[in-house]
Amino acid sequence: MAAQRTAQSPGLKLLRADLMPVLVAILARRFAEQRTLAYAEFLALVTEDLDELRDAGFPLPQPAQQYVASWIRDGILIRRPTENREETVELSRSAADAVRFVAAVDQPQSSVTSSRLSNVADLLSSLARDSDPVPTSRLEALRAQRDALDAEIARVESGEFEPVSDAVASERLREILRLAEEVPGDFAKVADDLDHLNQSLREQIINHEGSRGGVLERVFAGVDVIEESDAGRTFTAFHRLLLDPGLTDAFDGAVDAVLQRAFTEALGTDDVAFLRQFLTTLQRESAQVRQTLTSFSRSLRRFVETQEYREHKRLAATIDRAEQAVFAALQELSPIHPTGRAIDLTSMPISSIGSWTLHNPADLRSTAEVATHDAADLDLEQLRALVRLTEIDFPELQRAVAATLSEVPGPTVADVLVRFPATQGLASVVGLLWLATEYALRTPGEEVWSWTSPGGRTKNVRAPRYVFGEVPEHWSAP
Repeated sequence: MAAQRTAQSPGLKLLRADLMPVLVAILARRFAEQRTLAYAEFLALVTEDLDELRDAGFPLPQPAQQYVASWIRDGILIRRPTENREETVELSRSAADAVRFVAAVDQPQSSVTSSRLSNVADLLSSLARDSDPVPTSRLEALRAQRDALDAEIARVESGEFEPVSDAVASERLREILRLAEEVPGDFAKVADDLDHLNQSLREQIINHEGSRGGVLERVFAGVDVIEESDAGRTFTAFHRLLLDPGLTDAFDGAVDAVLQRAFTEALGTDDVAFLRQFLTTLQRESAQVRQTLTSFSRSLRRFVETQEYREHKRLAATIDRAEQAVFAALQELSPIHPTGRAIDLTSMPISSIGSWTLHNPADLRSTAEVATHDAADLDLEQLRALVRLTEIDFPELQRAVAATLSEVPGPTVADVLVRFPATQGLASVVGLLWLATEYALRTPGEEVWSWTSPGGRTKNVRAPRYVFGEVPEHWSAP
C-alpha cells in the first residue's frame, strides 16, 4: 500500500511525465531563488520559458495556462490564496524532491568522504555528551574537550601547526555546499507539514462528538495550537536562531574568510553567490513560512471564535445522514431503480466556433450626413431664468461695456463680444443680455452674437439688437 501511494505522489508523476525535461527545466529555474511566486507572475514567466523551448525545437502546442493548470491538478504545484486576495504557487513537497533528484543525477557527487564521516562523528559525540545525565562523565567529556582545545592553542602560539591541505579543504567545502543546498528546500516540507496540521486540527474540531473537544477547548482557552505543535515549536526556534545578529555576523565573517583562501579559486560563480546570499535566502524563505504559520493560526482562531465550525459540523452531520440513508436504500433497491424525481444537472452551452460573429468596428461608423441647423431664435424668458441660476461675473462685463462705449459710439452687444470675448461662455452672453435689457435701448432688427464654448466650439445665436448709450460711472472703475 505504501508503494502504491508513493506511485501516485506528485514527485513520481513529474518523473514519469512525457514533458519531464521541460518541467524540471522550468520549475528548477523559476523556483531556484524563491519558494513561492505570485500566480500571475509565474504564468508570465512560464510563457517566456515555453517560447524559448519552442525555439529550441521542443513541441509544446498548448499555452502556458493549460500546462500550469495540469501541473496544479497533478499536485506538482500548490496554488494558495493569500490575505491580499492574490494567489501564489509553489512546488509541492515531493515535486521539490524530484527536481533535486534530477539535479543530483545530472551532477553526481561522491557521498563517501572523510568530511561526512567527521561530521557524523562530531554530531554523535556532541549528542552523547549533551544527553549524558551523569555529572561525572559529563565533566570528564568537557575536560577532555578543554584539554584538546588548550593543546591546540599551545601549538598555534608556538607556530607548530599546519592548515589543512587544499584537497581536504575543498572536500569540506563541497560537503558544506551540499548540506546548505538542502536547507532551502526543507521550507517546502515545513509549509506542507503546517498545511496538513491545519487541516487535521479543523477535522478534529468538526468531527468531535460533544460540546467541546480537546483542540476546541484549547483554542477557547487562548492556546495557539499551531504555534504550540511540534512543527510550530521547531520552526519558531529555527526562525529565532536565524534572526540572531551574532549568527549573521559570524556566518558572514566565515564566508569572507573562506572565500579568500586559495582552494576557493576554482569555485564557480554560482557557488560563491550561493554562499554570499545563503542567510538572506533562508531569512526570506523563513519569513514566508512564518507568515503562513501566522495565517493558519489566525484562521483557525477565527474559525472557532466566529462559531463557523458549527456550520461545518452541521454540514458534516447532514452528509453523514445522507450517506447512511443511501446505504440503507441500497440494501433494498438497485442503483438503477427509478426514483420518480428529476435532477437538473449543471451544464454549459457548447457551440461551434463557426457560429461566432466577429466584431466589426465599421458597423458602428455613422454613414448619415451631418445636418446643419440655423441659429435659433432667442427666448428671453428662458434666459432670464438662466440668469437667476447662473453665477455670472458682472463686474467684468460692466467694464467690457464701458470700455467698448469709450471706443465705439452706440455699441451693441455684438460689438462688446467682438472686443471682449465671452470668458464664461454662455454665462457671459446671458449676463450681457441682462445688462442690455436693464441699461440699453432696444432698436429694430436683430443681430448675431458669437462666442466660444469651454470645449473650443464656436456658438452663434440670433438676438434682438440693443444699443448702449450711457452707463453708470462705476462700470469704468478697475
